[in-house]
Amino acid sequence: MARLNSSDELWAAVSEGGFIRDVTGGESDTLNAQAAAGATSLTEATGTNAWSAGDYLRIESGSALEVAIVESYSTPTITLVSPLAFTHPAGGAIVEQQKVNLGAISDDGINRENAVETTEIRAVTQAGIYATLVTSVSGRISFNLLNHSLENVLAAMGIDEGNIGGAGTAADPYVADLDFNKIDELLNHSIYFTGALKDGTTVQIEAWNCEFDGNQTVTYLRGQAVTLPFGAAVRHFRYLQPIPAP
Repeated sequence: MARLNSSDELWAAVSEGGFIRDVTGGESDTLNAQAAAGATSLTEATGTNAWSAGDYLRIESGSALEVAIVESYSTPTITLVSPLAFTHPAGGAIVEQQKVNLGAISDDGINRENAVETTEIRAVTQAGIYATLVTSVSGRISFNLLNHSLENVLAAMGIDEGNIGGAGTAADPYVADLDFNKIDELLNHSIYFTGALKDGTTVQIEAWNCEFDGNQTVTYLRGQAVTLPFGAAVRHFRYLQPIPAP
């Protein structure tokens, strides 16, 4: 794609933000063969699934996690919308995922951060720096949620919403415990947000493999928005423009 170098490329709006997470009881398989970085298809081992165009996939887990989107499926080949970012070995998991909208985000916006540590190399033969080497890079995403659901109260701490108990009645209210032993228990979660440029071009930004930050201060007030701080370290960011069709 070419730069327009015009006001059409101004960021205009944020439309949605949420999780990309496993579908309970969804499709799953393993890779029959290695899938190299840059590849646009996967070969599954069993070939007995019902993948559909627009499905989200998790390939592997943890630090090896990658999110992919299905373009088409013909047993046992899954054709992807975009090339793979990483190489994945035979036997790696393929798991169906879905986007889950977390609700309204405060007008503070969404922060995508990178921190880069470098080492300066110096030579005795010159006063200036001889070279600069990158030693480590970290990524982070953060925002403030406005929707104060119990699911979001737990999600902001990286706690599984499946821990919510009760029936939601006066006799048996819903219960959400901020169990400090469960902070950052959510696995294989990524975060996405969508928006648009001034010319209407849609954009989706994905932050893969979240490790949730439980450090937060929530101030409860009257007559003002009470926000839930949401932050996570992430392994990789991917930009998609325009957003693939569901």
